[in-house]
Amino acid sequence: MSKSPTIPFINTNALLVSACSDMAACQVLCIDTEFHRESTYYAEFALMQIYGNGQCWIIDPIGIEDLSPLWDILCDPNVLKVFHAGRQDIEIFVKESGRLPTPLFDTQVAAALLGYGQQVGFGNLVQRITKKALAKGESFTDWKARPLTAKQLEYAADDVIWLMPVYQHLQQRLEATGRTLWLDEEQSVLTNPATYAYDESTVFWRVKGVNKLKGRNLATLRELAAWRERMASKRDIPRRRMIADEPLLEIARRDALDMDCMTRMRGINAGFVKRFGEEIIQVWQQGMDSDEADWPKQQARRHNHAGTDLRLEMLDTLVRLKAEEGEISASILSSKSDLSELASWGYRCKAEPPELACLQGWRYELVGDDLLKLLRGQICLHLNPKTGLPTITPFKADELS
Repeated sequence: MSKSPTIPFINTNALLVSACSDMAACQVLCIDTEFHRESTYYAEFALMQIYGNGQCWIIDPIGIEDLSPLWDILCDPNVLKVFHAGRQDIEIFVKESGRLPTPLFDTQVAAALLGYGQQVGFGNLVQRITKKALAKGESFTDWKARPLTAKQLEYAADDVIWLMPVYQHLQQRLEATGRTLWLDEEQSVLTNPATYAYDESTVFWRVKGVNKLKGRNLATLRELAAWRERMASKRDIPRRRMIADEPLLEIARRDALDMDCMTRMRGINAGFVKRFGEEIIQVWQQGMDSDEADWPKQQARRHNHAGTDLRLEMLDTLVRLKAEEGEISASILSSKSDLSELASWGYRCKAEPPELACLQGWRYELVGDDLLKLLRGQICLHLNPKTGLPTITPFKADELS
């Protein structure tokens, strides 16, 4: 890298308009944000760093009233936006502007497809690709404080200045290995507006201990979790500050509920019960009165048929073999839970295969097709006597009869 560029701090509308004019000439912009979420439901947007054409800009969303020129640039279809682990950054953009910053390139996703690991950190990736060790001194800084020090600005700028050579390296390797389309598949979640729209009717699945409930009590947890989501977002406080998972689960499991019962529960104070108790009882009753046909269903447990564990070991060996051949992490190709479900399905192999990630898109081409062939007895694994390594061999037609 050449000498670090100057780092203008953009904190007025006039400066932003001028900066955006320069950004518009860039084909690629590297972007990062700083935010806080410890005490709020929504991320508190504190800073944005952008780098392109050898210039870095640091944007102050706290001091600027109108950020629309910035959103226009970040949603320009002719400008590629580069992030590292960009989901939360993009979530901020969607909330602030109502738009998605596409097209985009996520270096964490790209790195996973090239064997760097499934969730490699930015500093680790920079060091492995550029040999540059990034400073860590401002990791826990208060980015909402003003004024920011020169050291803070330099630390923030490094996150996008060094993102450019990482992007360039990964892009070249994706093209060289024919994996560019893989990245498009993997990023489809990031570019889907539904990813950033919370469905309050499904948030109960994220409650710790949800697997302990079923039937009417699970339906009740669904109503309670949706209520908590509405209240936390309305008050802009973390869910746990509204009511933690443990007492929420305890309320849902009760077959009877009143104010006195809630007062005696751990994790719920008297002030909360006084303010929200009657409302919670109404929500709880709504869940208890729900129609059985509308009760959510826990995922059915898979039967451990004869040979399932052995099939799982064979499938896992095949995935690891394919991962080594493709210089990619095995966990990227298939999760253990998907392999377990596939091993259980392989008991008969008569029904349609389950809809699993390893049987879709580029994963199907790289490993999924062979997983099915292995279960159907169309290929086998054996040790190569010369290398001592597992090898895939197709069966001959007469061996299958």
